[in-house]
Amino acid sequence: MPKRSISQRTGDQAENLAQGAFLDAPNWICRTQSHDCGIDLEAELIDIVDGIEELSGALVKIQVKGTLKPIFRNRGYYIRLKTDYLKYANQFRVPVLLLLVNVRSKEIHYLWLQEYLIGREDILYGAKSVLVKVPEENVLNHSFQHQLPEIALGVTNGSQLMAVQKLFEVFSSKYDQKALELASGLLEHLGEGGHVSIFNGTIDKLIKRGPHLSRVGSQEFGKILVDLTRRFGDKLSAEQVLKMVVRGDTYSWAGLDGLLGLYDGFPDHAKALNLARRFDEIEMYELSWYCRFREAHAQLDSMSIWLQISQLETEFPTRSGLLFIPDEAREYCYSKWPTRADMVYLQSLHFKEPSTQHMDERADDEK
Repeated sequence: MPKRSISQRTGDQAENLAQGAFLDAPNWICRTQSHDCGIDLEAELIDIVDGIEELSGALVKIQVKGTLKPIFRNRGYYIRLKTDYLKYANQFRVPVLLLLVNVRSKEIHYLWLQEYLIGREDILYGAKSVLVKVPEENVLNHSFQHQLPEIALGVTNGSQLMAVQKLFEVFSSKYDQKALELASGLLEHLGEGGHVSIFNGTIDKLIKRGPHLSRVGSQEFGKILVDLTRRFGDKLSAEQVLKMVVRGDTYSWAGLDGLLGLYDGFPDHAKALNLARRFDEIEMYELSWYCRFREAHAQLDSMSIWLQISQLETEFPTRSGLLFIPDEAREYCYSKWPTRADMVYLQSLHFKEPSTQHMDERADDEK
């Protein structure tokens, strides 16, 4: 005989209650989704003109979660969601609402997932699941007239930020520099938060392209990362920088371009992240050298370093020993930098056994 679990029954009840709530609202219609890929319902705002309902095209997607005993504390209801699902919801160009349905009391609370993730994007790249708080004031039946229409129509602050984030993704796909500058300016105008999603999204796209990206492909992503790090680099953590640069036991050319932008835009913040030590710890000694090299010449941006490479000090210690650019390689660095950027320095590095003095200085630095 076919069987149905208690959780399946609860889920069916919750979906019926959620759909019924929208159908009872005078300014909404609600449709089921035939294939459940993380979206259970779709609701559309309607206009009523002379007694006739007119569809508006303003939509929200809905994921329904039913519960018999919700977890309540700190003026909110908590539910555990998979981070893969949150990433999926964050890709939508229309709002995605989570509806938490108490099938016993028939109370329904909602959370707009994309807005919730603004400024919290780091949770998408940590554990496989996270506890999400649904505020107790987000009562669905109290929101049909004002809050939900504003979300569907895209007139909230969160909607504006989402729109600019999507514009940034579109402009970056073909690297429209002027448009990217305008979109970045809008992100700064709207406030903090949106840059994290864009940064992590760009890194995810870079990683998915595989470890053997061509130089042309690296340049495509590198230009975007330079733009991002020069503008928003002071908001990045050391973990985000490592994710940008490190690929297994090697490193990304595009990621190095992003590191270049970080040192160009925010040298003090880059130094405060203690990146040289972090790269030493994972035995990325060329990158450790690069960080020490840039920090020693922090008053110079990457182009100024290129123009002065023949005169600059390049010998710096790493845990593997001293690395430096030989005098005979500096002309090569100068000639190749316009096409290879700072990668040419790492390709020109030579190893020198550390002196006792350098060993003592390094020990002092690591205390």
